[in-house]
Amino acid sequence: MGGVLAIAALLLLCAVPILLSVRRRAVDDVVTLGSAEGTRGLAIHPERGHRSLPVLAWAFAIGMLAVGVGSVRSAPYAGAVFLAVGAFFVYLSWARTTGRAGDGTLTLTAEGIHQLWAGSDVFVPWDDVRGLVTTPKEFIVETRHPVRHRRTLPLLGGRRKIFQADAISLPHAFLPSLPYQEMIELYATIPESRHELATGEPVERARRLLREDRVRRAA
Repeated sequence: MGGVLAIAALLLLCAVPILLSVRRRAVDDVVTLGSAEGTRGLAIHPERGHRSLPVLAWAFAIGMLAVGVGSVRSAPYAGAVFLAVGAFFVYLSWARTTGRAGDGTLTLTAEGIHQLWAGSDVFVPWDDVRGLVTTPKEFIVETRHPVRHRRTLPLLGGRRKIFQADAISLPHAFLPSLPYQEMIELYATIPESRHELATGEPVERARRLLREDRVRRAA
């Protein structure tokens, strides 16, 4: 009975984060002032999620380990599976907590475009941007030179669909629908406008656009 209750609790811990992950976040939490490599800029975060998700992820991972430890003697194979899955989720929770994983947030600074997604960290200087192609799930930034790319997770890491000498993809599936095309064109072609990215002015403009988009969708 105790094992059944433990598994039921784990299923509940799994269901609650799924429900919270589709929750739409407030506009002021989606578009903020952020920083990348010590430089302030406009940060555009995923539109859906909840602040309690990291805590629930740790609870789920520890719960899986606890069930695994409790099942080792009575059901060694099942216990081993729970331990392996629990260890995997502990690793993912550690990656999110330490910031190594990244959630796909786009940060536009005076230097360029930054994105840390699934352990893949990318920086594209403004002077290297030739254009931007938007697809339903990707921004494809056309570049003049190969962009700087590094992995921040030692074992796992997302693979970008396009990673070439003259183009790289930036996933945006969870980011809000903003006129990224116009924003990238503005800062790539007008260098004197980039200094404003360290101020609250572009943040307020982006928030206004997002609010208008939400009202339009609701109507």
